[in-house]
Amino acid sequence: MQNTQNTHQDSLENIMKRTAFPFFFFALVLMGLLALSWYLLVPRLTHIEVGGSVRDIAELKTYTSDLNAQILTLQDERKSFLLPVNNALYERLKTLKESRSSFQILRSNLNRIMKTMFPDQDTVFAIADFTFDADSSSARIRGEIRNVGPRSMTVLAQFVEAIHTLPFVTDVKTDGYTRQENDAYGFYSPFTLHIDLQ
Repeated sequence: MQNTQNTHQDSLENIMKRTAFPFFFFALVLMGLLALSWYLLVPRLTHIEVGGSVRDIAELKTYTSDLNAQILTLQDERKSFLLPVNNALYERLKTLKESRSSFQILRSNLNRIMKTMFPDQDTVFAIADFTFDADSSSARIRGEIRNVGPRSMTVLAQFVEAIHTLPFVTDVKTDGYTRQENDAYGFYSPFTLHIDLQ
């Protein structure tokens, strides 16, 4: 029985002796290969060219955080260029836009009235000056009624009445109704209209 145990221990010692050098050699070669791959292969696989320069993982993390900081700065800068809704300048821009649309509406309606009154003649209304004040929502029109003979004052009165019927016009004032005459186009009625809008 003791003989069997001794034989068993001897065979284990022999196996350990015979395999120790191969295991040591294998471990040494494996460690060498891992070291070579760490210094030669891993940098080739983990270094990436970004923005014209090659960066490793640590540099990429720094680069990413720098880019995020730049993005936040640029977003804040962009927000500063945009006008907030309750900004006074934004309110002024809205008022200017509304006044511009009011001006366009008034002008197109005046053209419509003139064409409705005299569809075949475009020389009856001679507008010399058209001023629009956005702050007071008012307009001033200066011109003459021509080429209708002695009824120029009547045409002017009809023109004022037609403007007064526009839904967005609150008041129309004129400096007066006069009829004059000259050699160029006969009778004419000069006018200056002050129009108040809603």
